[in-house]
Amino acid sequence: MINLVIVEDSIDAREGFKYLLKLEKDFRVLKTCESAEELISDKEVLRLTNVVLMDIELPGINGIKATRMIKAEYPDIDILMLTIFEEHDKIVKAVQAGASGYILKNSAPGDLVNQIRSLSNGGSPISPGAARKLLDELRQKEQRNKTPDDYNLTPREIDIFKAIVEGYTYKEMAEELNIASSTAKKHILHIYRKLNVSSKVEFIKKVIDENLTDYI
Repeated sequence: MINLVIVEDSIDAREGFKYLLKLEKDFRVLKTCESAEELISDKEVLRLTNVVLMDIELPGINGIKATRMIKAEYPDIDILMLTIFEEHDKIVKAVQAGASGYILKNSAPGDLVNQIRSLSNGGSPISPGAARKLLDELRQKEQRNKTPDDYNLTPREIDIFKAIVEGYTYKEMAEELNIASSTAKKHILHIYRKLNVSSKVEFIKKVIDENLTDYI
């Protein structure tokens, strides 16, 4: 069972997401909130939450700041940012704050459901346009603290590295690279050790901060 919380200030959007998600037998909507403050103050619900659907534009504490606050205390919660427009700066800031994915509100209902399931399977769902903008940001950085050779990734690990950045799940990586899902997981663990990170969020931050674009 995937426990979800919806944070959206528009009541129509909030109720629409709630109706859609409650149709899925493996989803449970724990709470809907019209502000980030309402969720942040509810520690009991946060302790049970697996995924938060977070509107990026909220009154008071916005979605990016709320993501940073929630991830600081509950690092295992996956936060999927919801937005109307693919804005370059906000995409980068959302990922840096700890967001696990970034998709458009007008995505097809089936796509949203699939993206939520993807999170629970190790993916990092992100709309194609947002992915392009994020990669552009990485490529345009002029300074880097390390070069790719510093991490000594093998050719197969570089393939997995690219797949992680592109948001593939373990299953998708396995199918794309013609390897077992368990093998994909082992490669990911090796990459995390070499980069000295322990989660996907830390991995993405490292890619951005050190501009590791030669791997992409």
